[in-house]
This record gives sequence, structure tokens and C-alpha cells, in this order.
Amino acid sequence: MTFKSKILLSVAAAMTLLGFSGQAFAGDIVNEVRLGIYDHDSPVFRSRQEPSEPDINVEVLFNSPDFLSWMANPRPHLGTTINTGGGTSMAYAGLTWDYFFTEALFVEGSFGGAIHNGETDKSTSSSRNYGCRVNFHENASLGYKFTGGQSLMLTLEHMSNASLCDDNDGLTNLGVRYGLSF
Repeated sequence: MTFKSKILLSVAAAMTLLGFSGQAFAGDIVNEVRLGIYDHDSPVFRSRQEPSEPDINVEVLFNSPDFLSWMANPRPHLGTTINTGGGTSMAYAGLTWDYFFTEALFVEGSFGGAIHNGETDKSTSSSRNYGCRVNFHENASLGYKFTGGQSLMLTLEHMSNASLCDDNDGLTNLGVRYGLSF
């Protein structure tokens, strides 16, 4: 089974679990689920090297546990960004912080780690050279929260190794996400 297939299977299992466990699970443990579409290896920031087919992003954010209160109550998250054209895909986890300017307008930042299926020792026509299999993962979003717990975000996603490995091409995706809070 390929890495991409494993990610897809994991996402399907997580979504099924959410569906079967109902509102109690969603309200007690899961805070929000998100679905998005990204411009893969976006040329907005530099020349595109990977396939131009879009990425599908799925993310689950959990309620902030009490022991993280000293860190301004970040929400733990799990997610995946899957390239639909055979380019680099990733699974990631970390912490997310939100800041609301108004009841509706917010910014958000997250930091964590990612594992990917891209190249780690050379660049190819379908992959940048990421140097390490495990990299840092960050994103930033500007969003608007509608009534009913729905939100829409413009998101910038980045994965790189912070020069901890020999090569550090990094991957930057840009897109939109829809969120549903519980």
C-alpha cells in the first residue's frame, strides 16, 4: 500500500469515526473539522516545480486540553494534504492558535510536524528535494466565522526542515478552507 493510499485510508477512517460517534464525540473531543483545496507548490511565491494539480486538505481540530492553558489554549490538530496529481502529499499534527479581531473576523497560526512522500535526496520533475522524511509544518489563515459554527479561510501552508537536513527546498501551498465547529 502506497503512502498516499495510507493517508486516504486514514482520512476515510477518521471521517467514518466522526460520523458514527455522533455529536457527543464531536462536542466533547473534536472542536472543528475542515475541508480545503490548495494551489500545490504555488507559483505566487516562486517557480512551481511540482505538479499543478490541486491539493485536497482535511483537518480535525480538538478542544484545547487544560494542560495547554499556559500556552494560550492552542487546539491540537491532525490533518493531511493530498496532491491529486502525484506530487508530494503529507500528514501532519501540531497546535493551532486563533485570534479574533471581531466576533467573526480572525487570524490563525499553527505549528507542528509533517511526514511526506516527496523526495529526500534529489529534485525530480514531480518533487522538490525536502532533505528529510519528517519536516516542520506551519500554516497561517485569515478567516471569517459565520453563524452556525461555519467558517471560510484563506490559508497559507508551508512544510520544510528548517535546514536541519542537507537540502531544504520546502513546499508552500495556498488555498481556501471551509470549517465546521461543534
